Amino acid sequence: MMKLSKALFLSATFAKACNAERILEGDIHSCACEAIEFEFEINCEAIDTMMESMTFLKSNNCAAVCTEDEAPDCFRHYLIVQSHHDFCPEEGIPEEIEDGFHDFDTACTACAIDRKATEGAEDCPVGTCDKGPGDDAYAALILNDCGKDCSSDECKDLYFTLRYQHDKCEHDTISSASEEGMHDLEVPCGIHKCNYDGVDNNLVCVDDHDDHDHGDDHGDDHDEETDIAREMGDGASDAATAGLTGAASFFAGVLYFMA
Repeated sequence: MMKLSKALFLSATFAKACNAERILEGDIHSCACEAIEFEFEINCEAIDTMMESMTFLKSNNCAAVCTEDEAPDCFRHYLIVQSHHDFCPEEGIPEEIEDGFHDFDTACTACAIDRKATEGAEDCPVGTCDKGPGDDAYAALILNDCGKDCSSDECKDLYFTLRYQHDKCEHDTISSASEEGMHDLEVPCGIHKCNYDGVDNNLVCVDDHDDHDHGDDHGDDHDEETDIAREMGDGASDAATAGLTGAASFFAGVLYFMA
């Protein structure tokens, strides 16, 4: 009995070490996995579905309460709107969603997805999520009249800087004015296209739902060990890696002496 208790304790310790990197990284769930779990399809042709979800958000006080526990319908409909807003080409998103979507950023929890790949487009430049560059880029875009003519390399570079912070960073990284203004610039500056790294796998669920904060009533057929290896391969922190390695070594050593 003592050996069994020790084994269970060590298993729990090892599991906590395995989850260390996820905690440090913030664990933003992929939209592809959320679509499976909450039973919706990411389809850029589904304009009616987008609008129905947007109408639901506006009609049900979702800007105030949008958590899965307190307002599960708001939570789900936001995922539908947000995943399509972030994934689909700008010209395919209804203006009502472009203008009103960000009203729900604070209360609702977003999932992770990049813009759909544009065939033949260049790679997007890697930006920063520090506050400042996006707002500065927006101000420069306005100052240089890029809203009238966005064909210059200067306008292109500024637009990509703003676009990166809008697409890849927390919603409060740029101001509301920059966020809303960027959507106005999508028409003149939409002539410039780029693809983020890894967009080909946007609609493939490779996430792990074992450590999600969602309820246990959702199905889960993902392999945690595979996901841990994937996350560590993507550049896990030294602290998490050390914790995982140390826990594994300790676990193996004690089991040896218990044998």
